[in-house]
Amino acid sequence: MKKFKYPLLAFFCAILLGGGFGLDMWFAPHRDVRTAPVFEEFDVDDFTSEFITDYQHATEKYLSDDGDSKIVTMTGTIAEIDTNLNDEIVIELSGEKTEAAARFTLAYDQMDKAKSLKPGDQTKLTGVVSCGAYFDEDFNRYIDAVLEQAYFDN
Repeated sequence: MKKFKYPLLAFFCAILLGGGFGLDMWFAPHRDVRTAPVFEEFDVDDFTSEFITDYQHATEKYLSDDGDSKIVTMTGTIAEIDTNLNDEIVIELSGEKTEAAARFTLAYDQMDKAKSLKPGDQTKLTGVVSCGAYFDEDFNRYIDAVLEQAYFDN
C-alpha cells in the first residue's frame, strides 16, 4: 500500500487542479460586446479590402487566439437577410465593391429589429470579427468576412 501512496496522492491532486481550472473557465464571465469599446468604425468596403490586400496583417490586427477578437462597427447596404442552422438571423452587408461582403450573425435580442429591414436598406452594425474576407482559389471566388454577436448601432 505504501508503494501506491504517492502516485495516488499526485493523481488526486492533478484531478483537483484540472477540475479547478475547468470550473474557472466554465464560470468565467463572457465579454459583453455592447459595453466593450469598439476598436474601429468604417465602411464595409474598407474592412474587406484590408483583408483582401494583406490577409496576414489584417488577421493579426483584428483576430485573437484567446477569443477576444476586435469589435468593429460597419456601415453598408443590406444585400441579403438569411437564417443559419441555429435559427439566428444573418445579415450580409455589402458596399460599392462586389468582391466580398461582411456577414453579421445577430444577437438574439436584435431579431425584432431585423424583421423590419429588407435588402437595399442602409444600416450600421457592430460585431466581433470572427473571420476576414479572402479569395478562395479552389472555388475561384471571394469569401465574405464573418462577424458574430452583432447588434444594430442606429
